[in-house]
Amino acid sequence: MKIIITESQYRFLVENSQEIDNILDKMNEFGYENLENDEKMMLKDYSEWLNQGKKGDFTPKKHQKMGDFDEKMGKKWKKQLMDGSDFTFTFDYFDVLDNEYLFYGLVNWDGEDWYGLIATDNKGNLTEIDFISEQTTFSTYNLDDNDRNINQQKEKRLQESLGKLIHQVKFFFEEEVIPELM
Repeated sequence: MKIIITESQYRFLVENSQEIDNILDKMNEFGYENLENDEKMMLKDYSEWLNQGKKGDFTPKKHQKMGDFDEKMGKKWKKQLMDGSDFTFTFDYFDVLDNEYLFYGLVNWDGEDWYGLIATDNKGNLTEIDFISEQTTFSTYNLDDNDRNINQQKEKRLQESLGKLIHQVKFFFEEEVIPELM
């Protein structure tokens, strides 16, 4: 991954924090995706600071440090829902966006596997769940065929299939899964 910066940004970069230098060295050696969450957030804050053209020393914001996700890959959380069905979430990997964390994984519920994510804000508050059934199929058609029969199937989403159980599942993610991940 190449980053293009202006000459003035380079001067600020050279004049500032050894900690930033260490993070950039680590990124050059192992890649951005192998940085810790707090390192990614510090680079983001530093980039914003540079773009604002501020003078003086850079003071990083304090961010909540995320846990070690490599150790948590494959971890399962289980819950028995009010209807007696078993609900399992298996963590796979995560991604950090601007102010959002995405925790990807597999849900097993009602005899089906559902792939998707749990989204939280930077404080760990659940903002969204989005899982789609493994059994969902997609139809394609030829636009040049005038006699085409368009029969697209709608995606089967966990959040719709749960019905009233959605509240219990959200509570499960908020109270058991997300705190352990963060």
